[in-house]
Amino acid sequence: MNIEVPILVLLSRGSANGLFWSEEMRRTDAVLDVNTISARALTLGRTVTIERIDGALHDVFLSPAAVRADAYARLARWLSAYGGDPLPPAPAGPHP
Repeated sequence: MNIEVPILVLLSRGSANGLFWSEEMRRTDAVLDVNTISARALTLGRTVTIERIDGALHDVFLSPAAVRADAYARLARWLSAYGGDPLPPAPAGPHP
């Protein structure tokens, strides 16, 4: 795809796909194969960061609190590296 901006992919450390419930589904991606996502993500552009997060669910930010905190810390680190200059603070008072 040749996407020219840096890309961050957050995903679970593993997948637990299947027709029957297993406890492993509480701490992995039970929807998609994370290895396929990881491999295909590398084809999106030149600068791709893949973060595999232990205990993450399919929607990483709906994972348990400790896992979410890990994900947000990784996101913050990535943004500080690739996010560029932070936006200036908004001016105080009414806008013209």
